[in-house]
Amino acid sequence: MCDGKRPNCSPCQRSSRDCRWIHDTDTAASPTGSSHQVAPLSSIDHVTDYPSTQDPEYALRHVQVAKLYRHYMDQLAAWYDLNDSKRHFKDVVPIRARYNPLLLSAILAFAAANQHRTLGDNVYLGIAEFYHYDSVRRLISVTKNVDQLPIGETLAAICLLRSFEIITQNGSSQNHLQGCYSILASREIHLAADLLSAGYWNYLREDITVALIEQRSLMISLYDQTGPPEPTDDADFANQITFLLGKIINRCLSIDSPALDPLEWQAIKVDLDNWKLSLPSSFDTIETPELRAQSSFRSIWTLQSWHTRPLKALQRIQDLESLHQKLEYHATQICALAFSSDSAAVWVNAFGPITFCSSWLRDTQNRMEIADEIGKWGEITGWPVTLIADELSAPTATST
Repeated sequence: MCDGKRPNCSPCQRSSRDCRWIHDTDTAASPTGSSHQVAPLSSIDHVTDYPSTQDPEYALRHVQVAKLYRHYMDQLAAWYDLNDSKRHFKDVVPIRARYNPLLLSAILAFAAANQHRTLGDNVYLGIAEFYHYDSVRRLISVTKNVDQLPIGETLAAICLLRSFEIITQNGSSQNHLQGCYSILASREIHLAADLLSAGYWNYLREDITVALIEQRSLMISLYDQTGPPEPTDDADFANQITFLLGKIINRCLSIDSPALDPLEWQAIKVDLDNWKLSLPSSFDTIETPELRAQSSFRSIWTLQSWHTRPLKALQRIQDLESLHQKLEYHATQICALAFSSDSAAVWVNAFGPITFCSSWLRDTQNRMEIADEIGKWGEITGWPVTLIADELSAPTATST
């Protein structure tokens, strides 16, 4: 990301790029009217040889921009539609990006970062840094006038930028993203089947993933957020358990939070039991013993990606004797569901739960198999999984 140094910023120095600073033009307006207006940029713009997204249609005439745009649609958008049968991030976001410079820059930053991580080509690193800087700058600008910004597109861009920072391990603008989300959340979000709601669920899932890996509370509070409406389809059930998980994480992993008393535990248990009892039969797993013949994990799978949401494995096991046995059972089920999936969307959403649950797995062979699988997923998705795999490969006091 550009550090603002003049006359040449650090990323441009590393890549031997021309680094120039000019006054920018106004941001292009949406063709659909004032509801999609994007606020003007600040007066200073950092320019390199990469096409500006100020005019998205013009930018898409450039081959590199078009290839990254298509890479997002073909390979990455499905990550965000895990629980969304309407596929907002695959079908709606690319359309909106054709007239929203912020959203297009966020797509390009994330797609280029993914290409850099998976292909190892440093050319993509420079592209990713440029469009990430451009996105954050635009984001800061548009949120100065929150009443006029296109909130759905803006939240979608924030989700993409968070993914950029996760896979590049770059937290330099995390405060900007958190602050911008807080501004958006100050406008009550009514959860429905629209882009804004799709962005909300993605932001929450990303927050949960990082919180579980780092074993901390979420960056956002769910205290004042109205929960999702009563489920009407399978995806709604997946979102409902996501919301419950976020609340549990905030209660249990907050710094200096007191231990839960028996009444709180019982209330949480009731919520989870009620959710499980309400699940339609379509959530039932399918077991195919020979599906993964070389695996020590059960070959269990589901019909849709939202059925695989790892919390599906949070079910009561009455006949197991000890707490550790229960925890190990749940952890094994979570891994088995992820292993039997061929979906990158499932894998990137399983990193957090698997990392959090890995300490409960005592079988050395199981831990090594998980480490190998996660390493493969990291190569395919670009996710930074080295620390996760190393932790799983390390011997534990209870390993067998």
